[in-house]
Amino acid sequence: MRSSQTSQQTSPTRFVESPAMESVLAVVVLLCCCVVETQTESEPISPTPGPNQVPISTSFSAVPSEVDRLLRELTARVEKLESEGKPKVAFSTSLRVNDEHYHLGPFDENTTVVYKKVITNIGEAYNPDTGVFTAPVGGAYYFTFTCNVGNSGKANAALLKNGVNMAAVYETANPKFGVYHGGANGVTLDLVEGDKVYVVLWSGSSIFDNSRISMFSGYLLFPIDTK
Repeated sequence: MRSSQTSQQTSPTRFVESPAMESVLAVVVLLCCCVVETQTESEPISPTPGPNQVPISTSFSAVPSEVDRLLRELTARVEKLESEGKPKVAFSTSLRVNDEHYHLGPFDENTTVVYKKVITNIGEAYNPDTGVFTAPVGGAYYFTFTCNVGNSGKANAALLKNGVNMAAVYETANPKFGVYHGGANGVTLDLVEGDKVYVVLWSGSSIFDNSRISMFSGYLLFPIDTK
């Protein structure tokens, strides 16, 4: 596991290697050896090929096409294995489970927003009881969150990574006249396994939702390893 403190990282970042890739490279090397052996074992050149002989030019010309076919099949297999081996992490949530308009806040202190309606939670990395997403693997993740201004007339919220502000939304409105505004933001984060990402509503502000306008979503773009 790598440290969550960027300043302490000393080893260069590299993409996670697929276990299937090593065996695939071995097959490619073996395939090349077979081609060389095929060419070596071809029958001696004869001015007039016998009834059981294939002209040497025809034998050699058939080798590249066979190699191309095998490499295409091998490439397709590698892509399938890579797809199957990649961790699958994605979630989308909203504040409220039902369509009833609900206002959250204002509070006297900063409050973690708990999004109760889980639309998608592939990988089960988002906890609907706490509102916190915990990275199951190290990698590049993309997060978005939207806030619609509540009765306080001000929506001031932020997306935090391990308590550090990564992205923010600030919007005002005039609820007395039925005018409600909303804001949104998104950010790509480099996370290590166990990092926490969540949305905080700053004190004195509020948001409202009807199950689909104040939302929190995220997904894994690709895994990263720094070992």
